[in-house]
Amino acid sequence: MNPSVSLLLRHRRPRLHRLPDRWMLPLLVVVLCVAGLGQAPQASASEPRLVTIGGAVTETVFALGAGDQVVAVDTSSTYPEAAVQRPKVGYARTLAAEGILAMRPDRVLASAHAGPDAVFTQLAAAGVAVTRLDDPRSPEQAQRMIAQVADVLGRPEAGASLNRRLQQQLDGLGPTTFPEERGIVVMGGQGGQLLVAGQSTAADAMLQLVGLPNAAAALPGYRPVGDEGLLTLRPTVVVVPDHALPALGGLDGLRHRPALAGLTPARFVVMESLLLLGMGPRLGEAVQNLAAAVATAQR
Repeated sequence: MNPSVSLLLRHRRPRLHRLPDRWMLPLLVVVLCVAGLGQAPQASASEPRLVTIGGAVTETVFALGAGDQVVAVDTSSTYPEAAVQRPKVGYARTLAAEGILAMRPDRVLASAHAGPDAVFTQLAAAGVAVTRLDDPRSPEQAQRMIAQVADVLGRPEAGASLNRRLQQQLDGLGPTTFPEERGIVVMGGQGGQLLVAGQSTAADAMLQLVGLPNAAAALPGYRPVGDEGLLTLRPTVVVVPDHALPALGGLDGLRHRPALAGLTPARFVVMESLLLLGMGPRLGEAVQNLAAAVATAQR
């Protein structure tokens, strides 16, 4: 035998047995969830491991002092910074049971809009406790959600304290009203149209809280509107969650829309998405910031 070939055979690494195809996808999901987008904390053996889904839910768990129990979150959980560092289990509306189970949770706390529902059925069948929480659309509902999370975590006193602080912030703001203004909340854009928030949305509820009439209140949910539609709506204040800016070509792209070009820069208000739309523990701060921005736009 050729000496070079003999040397190669002696030093060649043994071949690994190939896994059956049916195991490849679940294995990939586990690897991505564990190594991909964050590092889970070492939860105490006496405390349940939590996966939280929905930005307001995650924010509430951390505000209640239970952040160390959170081993993974969804991609809409963008506050606080400690939550951003956790491993991700996907987007709240397109979850998969495998990714969540890979985190070995004892309990999953999820907002009502999360899904699909079959995922939570699978989690429960696997022995994971599942708690679904309504999406708040008012200060009362926000406080109810906080109290529910606190009860589930066994921290009712922390929940009561958090709600007192939230109520104090809201009371300190005082009544605000801007009857001569017409606001819209732009959630994104595509194909020359803007996605605006109509009735029965978190954005509409925020406008109501600060006394800013929603120019798109006649529209159900979130609806695309072109330049002609914008001229009909006649907004005087444009509110934008920051996650929407890339799809809009940035704030400059939005300002140069023909139907909005006549508005001064002060009449475009950009806010952190979760702060504006989450209606969680920072609701008082959100109302205060939005009201102040609208007041500034009137000067």
